[in-house]
This record gives sequence, C-alpha cells and structure tokens, in this order.
Amino acid sequence: MEKYVGKVVQLIYIDRRKNVTIRDVRVLAVKDGCVKAYCFSVGALRVFDMGSIVDVEEVVRRGTA
Repeated sequence: MEKYVGKVVQLIYIDRRKNVTIRDVRVLAVKDGCVKAYCFSVGALRVFDMGSIVDVEEVVRRGTA
C-alpha cells in the first residue's frame, strides 16, 4: 500500500459490520497495518484496516484531447 501514498485509489473494503463498500480515497499514510486516507464518499479523513481491504486499484484519470 505504500506505493499508493499520495494517489487516488478505489478500495473494496469490508467494514466492522461486515458491509462491503467501494470507496475512492486519496491515500495519505500507511502505518501499523492501517491506511489513513481522505474518503471522497464521506468527504472526510478515514482510517482503514489493511486486513479488511479486499482489493485496491489506482484510479487513472484521463484528460480530454
């Protein structure tokens, strides 16, 4: 996950209530098994447990020509 610091990624995440969510976040830091990120879905900082992240993909934004 360290390679995504500063980048926007899409996470598939299982929360404490076992709900699966898909979130676009900007990864700010990775430490002690946690990912600190700005979550665009809720408009706030969130901390994600890396053990609950099912998948992560970098969001590539394409410009118009």
